Amino acid sequence: MRVLVLTDDLVGPVMAGSALRAWELARVLLDDGHEVVLSAATGSSHPEGHGPPVVGKPPWRWADAVLAPAWCLPPHAFLGNRILVVDGVTPLLAELAASPPTREIVRRRRTAGARLPLVTARADAILVAADEQAGWWSSRLAGRTDVPVIQVPFGVSKTDPATDVDAIEGVPAGWSVVLWWGVVWPWLDLDTLLAARSRLGSAEVSVVVPTVERPGGGAHMTAHDLEMAAARHGLQRPAVVPLERWVPYAERHRILNRSSILAVLHRPGPETELSFRTRALDGVWAAVPLLLSEGGAVSRIANSKGWGAVVAPGDVKLTAAALDLLLGDRSQERCRASLAKDRDEWRWSVVARPLVETLSELPRGVRGSLAPAALRAAAVLAGRSPERST
Repeated sequence: MRVLVLTDDLVGPVMAGSALRAWELARVLLDDGHEVVLSAATGSSHPEGHGPPVVGKPPWRWADAVLAPAWCLPPHAFLGNRILVVDGVTPLLAELAASPPTREIVRRRRTAGARLPLVTARADAILVAADEQAGWWSSRLAGRTDVPVIQVPFGVSKTDPATDVDAIEGVPAGWSVVLWWGVVWPWLDLDTLLAARSRLGSAEVSVVVPTVERPGGGAHMTAHDLEMAAARHGLQRPAVVPLERWVPYAERHRILNRSSILAVLHRPGPETELSFRTRALDGVWAAVPLLLSEGGAVSRIANSKGWGAVVAPGDVKLTAAALDLLLGDRSQERCRASLAKDRDEWRWSVVARPLVETLSELPRGVRGSLAPAALRAAAVLAGRSPERST
């Protein structure tokens, strides 16, 4: 089958989030014998390693099937008789609802809300990461029980990480690293981690936070922002250190291998319950113990599998105790062993198997009218009908 994988994110040697997912899913489909083209944002290039061609303009007429996030499909993607597999893993409406209501955020919420009726009327299958997402999408399919909702979470690389390690500028030799891995989005909670680090006093522990714009753009915390946030908790370097470069995908093991803990903390809310903390999967790949907030699928899995510690959102005292515990030699050994044991279950080739098995079974043929869905979409754009974020 000729499959067009689409993302509006930047694909290349340096990439993040949805671009990584598109690249890895495209590689799985390519390895399964399909012809695959990956269409990505302007400025994209081919990452390192085996994979499909990366193009800017999507070859719509060429494709027998399209795999794309729900929120980046243009209107004409819903036309025609090609198979449409919608990647519904990113809970964008909930993320936007958790963001400051700027004019741009309000516009994006309305645009995403208007796309939802078209997606649910036209999708031939929907990918989700966990049960909560499956329930969310099923409730919006309006009785379309024939549409499979397929669990395909985020995965890890097919090869184990190399053993080389990079020093992190600003972190003294011998100090432990607590790595905040990725952008500090509004629904995430770096503040609790910094407050917890403050409770550790003079311990030789550096919290390392990326302070550069993510590939493809978007809000980010600058080094000055991080310095001000640290100062509010009486912290300064090297207790808190900016990582002033975005690590290339093929080199991320060098930072992960230097880390003792990978931390992903969030605030409570609808986004949390629908989330699948993809950045935590790098901890599974590199066997770095995880520090997570309760809520969402990954924290439940981590808690049951012994991958690290799970704390109540915003609980500074408990977070500090978890840091202290996870930095101990016995906890490090136990958690790393559990993570390494479970790694193979999370290979992309394993987690994407349901997609591979379902794709060839999806029906082809004439699609029904989209007129009712288009009217609902127009009503959302006109402000006459609210989008459903939760």
